[in-house]
Amino acid sequence: MNPLRALNDESGQILAQVIKVGIIVLVLAFLIIEVGPIIWGRITIINDAEDVAMGVAFEYKMTESQSGAIEAAAQKMRLMGYSDEEIRESTVEFLPVESQTKETVRVTVVKYANTLITRHVSYLKRFARMAKTAEASVASATSTKGK
Repeated sequence: MNPLRALNDESGQILAQVIKVGIIVLVLAFLIIEVGPIIWGRITIINDAEDVAMGVAFEYKMTESQSGAIEAAAQKMRLMGYSDEEIRESTVEFLPVESQTKETVRVTVVKYANTLITRHVSYLKRFARMAKTAEASVASATSTKGK
């Protein structure tokens, strides 16, 4: 008996529909698995950037050391689960640049969505890159350790 013949007669209509629905479910599941981390990353990076900016501002307020505040930001990002590459690409600026006394901290956090496609197709890696900039005032910085 030919297996394709079972799909052509009346008894094969149910099997054909089950196969079609199965393929659609697999495609949708694959899309959710691949696009989900990108969407979730774009949501979480907003809070992460604000937390890191507040942490840097607080550290700078307490120590008055830019290098110490930058190291504290890197440590905070490591604890948040950021990779070394993401930490290297992230930036910290103390504003105003010309002044000895810094009033504001601007932090740009970079995050990559870790998906199967973006990991193996280098051209698509740029779509997985997310960046968010946040600013925090040094004068109004408070501890974020309890958060």
